[in-house]
Amino acid sequence: MESENTGKIILVVDDEPDIVFVLTTALKKNGYRTEEAFNGLEALKKIREHAPDAVIMDIMMPKLDGHSVNLQLKKDPQTALIPVIIITGKGRFRELLDIQEGVNVAAYLEKPFPIRVLLEKLRNILSGP
Repeated sequence: MESENTGKIILVVDDEPDIVFVLTTALKKNGYRTEEAFNGLEALKKIREHAPDAVIMDIMMPKLDGHSVNLQLKKDPQTALIPVIIITGKGRFRELLDIQEGVNVAAYLEKPFPIRVLLEKLRNILSGP
């Protein structure tokens, strides 16, 4: 467990419970605290309740997609600086880049991805420039 991660809250948002479980387990093993959400509306509620240090979020979800959640976060001064890592299913990456053009996201990952890549991106994002 890396001590610089202790106490950092990461919100994991995906409509697939297995993906949420795998990601939160890996994050906890690496010293992060986690919160979970399974759709975009739940994500917005959890962000306002827990003020996470970062959000890892699927793009395709029910009730409110990840793109819409990210747009709402960036419009609100209280959440605009929360880094968002977008994860998306294979084959949707190009579409995602087109949708997200001009919208500030910290990173993109295409599923499936190695957990170590996610952890490295997250560590770099949270450590700042």
